[in-house]
Amino acid sequence: MINLGDVPPVTMDDFRSRCEGALDQAELDALNALLNDEPSDDEFVKSYQAHEIQMKNVSGRLRAQAWGPDVRFSEKSFAGYDVYFAKMVQDAFAKSNPMEKEQDLDKARFWLVDCLAGVGEETVKHVYAYAIKLQICTRWARLSEKAGDAAVLNVINANDPDFVQE
Repeated sequence: MINLGDVPPVTMDDFRSRCEGALDQAELDALNALLNDEPSDDEFVKSYQAHEIQMKNVSGRLRAQAWGPDVRFSEKSFAGYDVYFAKMVQDAFAKSNPMEKEQDLDKARFWLVDCLAGVGEETVKHVYAYAIKLQICTRWARLSEKAGDAAVLNVINANDPDFVQE
């Protein structure tokens, strides 16, 4: 079990290598598609990706509305519509603090993969849910003030290579 904000107990590469001995090839292909945002016939992967599209549509629509009536936004089609998930995304975008907004979006993702995995006996869906959670926790673990400063400095230096700052 892993919760939002936990330090990742393993790296993504280590997790994938551990899955190689436990999952069959179709399940490994689905896992890789899930983590790499690639097409898959797996129902869990398709549903997760549809919800990601829904999240992007909701966030895009909200941003377009904030920019004014002249901004045109076209939504990408996806299978299904999850009212509760859409509400979670809308609530996240109501936050003025970008960090809180990202945390709430990831809370929505955690909720989503728990719902998609279901309760009861552990299945490959629980492995997929864990993989998404691990990926999210890994991203959060890399965030720090020092990492943020380094990223900004990289952008500044890339924009003005004649005057490199350290």
